[in-house]
Amino acid sequence: MRTFARKNAILQYMGKDMKFRTTVECGMPGLAISPGHQVTLLGSCFADHVGRRMSASGLDVHVNPFGVLYNPLSISTMCMSLTLEGEFPDDCFFESGGMWHSWLNDSSFSATGREACRARLEAARRAEKARLQTLDFLFLTLGTNRYYALKEGGRAVGNCHKQPDCLFVERQMDVDEAMAALGRALEALWGVNPALQVVFTVSPYRYAKYGFHGSQLGKAVLLLAVEGLCRRFSGRCHYFPAYEIVLDELRDYRFYADDMLHPSDLAVAYVWERFSDSCLAPETRAFMSEWKAVGKALAHRPLHPESEAYRNFLRQTMLKLQRLTEKYPKLASTPEYERLESLLKD
Repeated sequence: MRTFARKNAILQYMGKDMKFRTTVECGMPGLAISPGHQVTLLGSCFADHVGRRMSASGLDVHVNPFGVLYNPLSISTMCMSLTLEGEFPDDCFFESGGMWHSWLNDSSFSATGREACRARLEAARRAEKARLQTLDFLFLTLGTNRYYALKEGGRAVGNCHKQPDCLFVERQMDVDEAMAALGRALEALWGVNPALQVVFTVSPYRYAKYGFHGSQLGKAVLLLAVEGLCRRFSGRCHYFPAYEIVLDELRDYRFYADDMLHPSDLAVAYVWERFSDSCLAPETRAFMSEWKAVGKALAHRPLHPESEAYRNFLRQTMLKLQRLTEKYPKLASTPEYERLESLLKD
């Protein structure tokens, strides 16, 4: 009897006063992404995770148009390229195993010839330069303060493309260096588009190869650099605490993938939920709900695309999209709308 009474008292106390999870504050006053806003995400693979969810929700999003980038120097280099004239120089490209690669980018730009590789990179840059004129939000996800530079020439590389270690020297950026590189890039971007809002995140991925203490020190450099930039450019720079949400709010190995280093799908989904609540305007969340049916239809891959049944399906999907376009006119210029129009004309 005494044991039951004690358990009951503990449960009552827990229900009233005890908390079993810390909640990370995500407030970013004045920042709200609305339907029709243009958003670009650059940086580590964590930008891919959030960006794909934004794109699947019908928002106007470009996700890592220059491939996955990890360190502040590589990210700032690609940002700066949007404000410069002239082609990428020859020493940005190299040949290995019959393929040409860009030292600045990942293998998504690789091609069988240097000019083909350059053309892919220049095409991406032209598209993003045009988009920069009217871009509303730029998200920059930083992964590590470490980077590799070529011993010959000293160029910082965004991807080593599995080349021999002897070609590179590993370096670390300190807080001042990271702030300087990113600050120069931001000021150049604002020279083109003064209204651009920038949101920083730090990837929660842990770099075990540096040791966990070394990984934490690297994250500390990034966090301090971002804090400095947000103070210097108050009102233009913001910080979304994805890193803190995973490490301090979820704080459990069940929220990591099998390697115990990458956030799991469940953790990414939770961060996306927190992101939606803090960064998306209420009308955007309503739009995303309406978009679900259209997005599902657009993702459908028919067994018999030549059939009349599929034609009817496309017409019904277009009707749904046109109804949405009446509320959100910018949808008429999206790739999804154009693709559906093209399918109906075939």
